Amino acid sequence: MFIDTIHYNTGDLPVFTCRECLDEHKTHSEMSHLHKDIEIVSVLKGSIRCQTDDAPFELKKGDICFINHDCLHALYPTDENSSHRVLIIGSRLLKNVPAVYEKYIKLFLDDKNFSHVRFEGNNSHAAEINNYISEIEELKKKGDDGYELEMLSILYKILWHLYNAYVSGPSLAPMDANQLIQLDMAEFIYEHFDEPITLDDIAASGHISRSQCSKLFKHYTNMSPISFLNHHRLEISRDMLRTTNENISKIAQDCGFSDQSYFNRLFLRQYGCTPLEYRKSDV
Repeated sequence: MFIDTIHYNTGDLPVFTCRECLDEHKTHSEMSHLHKDIEIVSVLKGSIRCQTDDAPFELKKGDICFINHDCLHALYPTDENSSHRVLIIGSRLLKNVPAVYEKYIKLFLDDKNFSHVRFEGNNSHAAEINNYISEIEELKKKGDDGYELEMLSILYKILWHLYNAYVSGPSLAPMDANQLIQLDMAEFIYEHFDEPITLDDIAASGHISRSQCSKLFKHYTNMSPISFLNHHRLEISRDMLRTTNENISKIAQDCGFSDQSYFNRLFLRQYGCTPLEYRKSDV
């Protein structure tokens, strides 16, 4: 059961847009995570550090970064005034025209070595993509009749830039064995977070020892395997508190926490409030 916390917010299209300040801790951007859709990050102010697989790099104002689906990634502020915007395009929209998807989009989406691509702010691709994202935001804000049709045309223009970057860019270095193992273990956690999971289970999903498992999680996520698991469980629980009327004990159980008091302690430590306080707050 793979559950993400992305809720599309653009009419009937599987598209999500938002603006974020990482220092406000309003999203899970700082936690290493992955999802089944593609993500495009545009830096509005200051700079942020992006971690994809084993390649941390800085994104400055005006820069664009494309992050492929199923790519473990995280965003960190490099200064307290940094802000960025995110555009997430749902996988089902990408597959909506099968002939186009098979001929162009599938090429870069299914290439595990194409985890991300960065367009610097002075690059014409970055300028155009930034303008397209602004147009999408404006269309969403106005909500005029038929705006989704115009938005679709803009989204395909963005996909053209990604395809062009893929076919015209330098040859990609293959993902090393450790990166593939880490991805397998992260996907195992995303699929089975609601079940009882031990360190042995996570290590077994990558066919490695417990100690090697811990080393890889520390290297790629700066967390222990169990901390990564609990962080993901907490993100899912927070989303359920916001979007459902399930009682808190049921949410804790559904997210893999057999002990509600333990769940409450972890939630308070992570978000600075109890689950009940979070549910009552205006979020």
